[in-house]
Amino acid sequence: MLQKEIVITLCELEMFFPPSFFDIMVHLVVHLVKETQLCGPAYMRWMYPVERYMKILKGYVKNRSRPEGCMVERYIVEEAIEFCTEYLSNVQSIGLPKSQLVEKKEGKNLIGNKIVAVSRVERDQVHLYVLHNENEVEPYVEIHKDVLRGLNPNRNENWIVREHNRCFIPWFKDHIYSKYYSDPASITERLRCLAYGPSFHVFSYSAYAINGYTFYTKEQDDKSTMQNSGVTVVAEAMHISSVKDLNPKFANLSYFGVIERIWVFGYEKFQIPIFGCKWVENNNGIRMDKSGFLQVDLNRVGYKDESFILASQARQVFYVNDPKSTKWSIVLFSNKK
Repeated sequence: MLQKEIVITLCELEMFFPPSFFDIMVHLVVHLVKETQLCGPAYMRWMYPVERYMKILKGYVKNRSRPEGCMVERYIVEEAIEFCTEYLSNVQSIGLPKSQLVEKKEGKNLIGNKIVAVSRVERDQVHLYVLHNENEVEPYVEIHKDVLRGLNPNRNENWIVREHNRCFIPWFKDHIYSKYYSDPASITERLRCLAYGPSFHVFSYSAYAINGYTFYTKEQDDKSTMQNSGVTVVAEAMHISSVKDLNPKFANLSYFGVIERIWVFGYEKFQIPIFGCKWVENNNGIRMDKSGFLQVDLNRVGYKDESFILASQARQVFYVNDPKSTKWSIVLFSNKK
């Protein structure tokens, strides 16, 4: 469809512009659609970076009688400076502000600073997710499941997982504090704070920088000319073939969605930023088109009971409307790592 529209548009332009207007660059747009289908997005293969670097090399030339020598000399100097910068990357500079990139990796709020009260359901959802993603808590997760298996030998693994999610928070708190009172040295300060749980009052933001990305909520995105609310995360999911399946399987899946809330939960000694997202349902909301592009239907929402992720796990994506179908959006991944 887009290919035919380009041809028609060029034919209409011929009615108004002289033949000299239609040079090779104008003719190039005829091939763009087919070229994108065969080769993928243009930014993966364009020549602009090479051409820009050629301009940089030309700028190195200060003696026109020795252009190659000038380029080599300046290139070696830059390499030496870059090596020194990497070698001294962990050294604290004197009199210079901290790099903004470092702050992005650590996490920093950018827009908005409100205190909101969350419900117990939302607080417990976030707290359970945080506990399941803490290395120190992982052994206690297995201990609790083993306790449930011992008390319920006739129950299948699917029931064990559901029961674990329902009662792990109070069990974990009682278990940690009983050990803490009997032997305080056996429990770390972070583990004790995790067992106590977060506050019901959280900091709410409209924009947050972390992992080298700048994330917006969807509400803030609608006010901006840029798109920063798209997010994806790889998480372990339980797969069952039917309700009667007694042996569920666990596998990693990619989930796609948009950020609706940015909350920072305060534990006693530390804070944890959380993204509340609207996720696309994986079974019917994600597909691969004939050209190999990943597409999502943002209106097909799922996983409403598991909407929260750690901000440190988030990776940014962008959604582009499919010209053939307004229902589907093409997923473009950020080139940052």
